Amino acid sequence: MREEIRGYREVREAAKDFETYSSDLQGDRDVRNYRQLPLEADPPRHTAFREAVQPLFMSDAISKHTAKFEALAQKLIDNAKAKGTIEVGKDIALPYVIGCLTIIYNRPQDYDEWLAWGPDVWTADGTGKRDGATLQSYLDRVFDHAESNVNRDLDTQDVWDFVSQIEIEGKPIARTEMQGIANVLLAGGRDTVIKLITGLIWHLIGNQADREFLNENHNWFNRTIGEMVRYLSPLPKMERVPPAQHGLSDEERDPQNYVLLNFVSANYDREIWPDAERLDIHRDRIPHLAFGFGRHSCMGMNITEHEAGAFLRVILANWPSWQFARDPEIEWAQDLDKDGNPIRYIDRFNSLEVSV
Repeated sequence: MREEIRGYREVREAAKDFETYSSDLQGDRDVRNYRQLPLEADPPRHTAFREAVQPLFMSDAISKHTAKFEALAQKLIDNAKAKGTIEVGKDIALPYVIGCLTIIYNRPQDYDEWLAWGPDVWTADGTGKRDGATLQSYLDRVFDHAESNVNRDLDTQDVWDFVSQIEIEGKPIARTEMQGIANVLLAGGRDTVIKLITGLIWHLIGNQADREFLNENHNWFNRTIGEMVRYLSPLPKMERVPPAQHGLSDEERDPQNYVLLNFVSANYDREIWPDAERLDIHRDRIPHLAFGFGRHSCMGMNITEHEAGAFLRVILANWPSWQFARDPEIEWAQDLDKDGNPIRYIDRFNSLEVSV
């Protein structure tokens, strides 16, 4: 069993100590042969790539799309009303998240293709088996086009124009580095926000008091989103390279000796949240670790908050009187806290059917 670092304070300390617990590794080794950037790098390389892509994630860059997010949410909710009975993940959460990404990245032509991949790009071929071929084919195509049809017009550029023109220390980045950035943009956070939107609907259907409170207190949205993300902890664990394997190539390392930062244990630490297994949007706001911590904290936090906030505004303004069409099919998981006590949390929503 691999070593795990558990507990709120313990994970925070390890997450910011990149010199001991290095992110200089390649993950998803079964489906890709390049590193996600800037995620799988340490400073100063991590810092250079993070600064290069940060303009895509700034709050101002995302907030200008709010009206489009809300229009998309309204369209999907209206479609759900017309249909009568829907499955939230497939009919609401997935198309909403994909639609928002096409808006942010200026790639409306990719909506149907990205939607067809489902919630996880690594199972995009539809067989249920992990395979990187579908994503790789797409990345080859879009970067071939971006490099052969250079567009430097900031008003018409799409995300791949932007990524293909990034320079680090005055030099154009390599194709594998473009792919590493694109992988984060397309795979990182995709299933996270889908799970978040599904979880919000699941909670609001069963909690009229919270619905009414939020409808009157929009300033509580970010606190609610934060509590939901803590509760769901969509990224349970993350690998780090311990000192004994620093300086070795990926081929020389044994991933079984990597250390795991256990974010579930951090977000369910009973010293911080005594009733951690209860979802409570009114609790005191304490920073969770569902978006990581330190230099490697998630760049997509702004995207998550703006997308979820826009969705909440629309659905609460005209609550569609949804009810569970049948009992939700939720896959629960178990883990351990730092003292070895069990933690029970939602791994995924397998099915959430609702009716008007």
